[in-house]
Amino acid sequence: MSLANVTFSDTGELPSDYDFERTLLIGSFLGCMTWGINFTVYGATMYFWLTRPGHQQCSSRALMACMTVIFAMSTTYVGTNIQANVDMYINHRDDPGPLTYALLTFDTPLVLVGNNICPVISIFLNDALLVWRLYIIWGVIWIVVLPVIMLIASTVMGILLIYTSAQPGHTFNSTDAVHFGTAYFSVSLSLTVIVTLTIVLRLVYLQHRARKVFGNTPEFQDHYISACAILLESSAMYAVIGFIFLVLYNKNNAVSNIFIQLMVQVMCISSDLIILRVMIGKAWTARMSEEFSSLVFNPVFPASITEIEFSGHKQVGGSLSSGSQRTEVE
Repeated sequence: MSLANVTFSDTGELPSDYDFERTLLIGSFLGCMTWGINFTVYGATMYFWLTRPGHQQCSSRALMACMTVIFAMSTTYVGTNIQANVDMYINHRDDPGPLTYALLTFDTPLVLVGNNICPVISIFLNDALLVWRLYIIWGVIWIVVLPVIMLIASTVMGILLIYTSAQPGHTFNSTDAVHFGTAYFSVSLSLTVIVTLTIVLRLVYLQHRARKVFGNTPEFQDHYISACAILLESSAMYAVIGFIFLVLYNKNNAVSNIFIQLMVQVMCISSDLIILRVMIGKAWTARMSEEFSSLVFNPVFPASITEIEFSGHKQVGGSLSSGSQRTEVE
């Protein structure tokens, strides 16, 4: 059949409707691509967890359970979007049309669970993981008081967003849902930014102190407080993508459909990378934070001490050399 003979019926949709549909489809493709990265990181983390000594520790199991739930949520989110695209563009492309069908079926269990509940659970777990990393890196309980309050507030806002968007005739982009959604994502992203900056400032400060005590020791700095480590420990990728999405979503811009699917997957990848660093022994642990702070802020070494073991490195004659790594997860 020649393409010249193919005709398309006039659906009566506005150009803005086509823009909305395009962004949904583009976002779905990009979400699938980033899910592939998520799957790779999850598989690598699972491998290192199963092959490392002491992988039966309760803390290790808890981290892997958290990571598995996050991965399951992101997978459900991708699968739901694929099925929604099939229904919109194939099964119901003319009856009643892609956009109309999407609006009418927004409160169905498939869309409600996959597109609303799964992202909210993923965001909660990601934020909780960041708060835990903040406590590990700082080592003091008072530093997490404000983040915990913000975590509770964002969770409440997320529940209200799900409830509002699930009402008949409402969608994720309805006016009232946008109000709750803007508040929800604002609190969650503010939490991420605050925790990110707090972690970055702590690591940069410790790096500055470490240079004074240990000198320029590439083995130590690259292992724990390099620029890459700072970005991974602070989940900076998610903060950037999330901020772009929030601005577009608040303006009800159709391009937000692309960034929300990217945001969900990037958020899961950020959490996975943090846990991966823990499993391979390159992330901060509670013991390492305590020992490092003691060495950096009390750099007085008795003359009789010639070798100090510190989280996989040894201080020998004023310089650090690699030793057997500790992989405790605390």
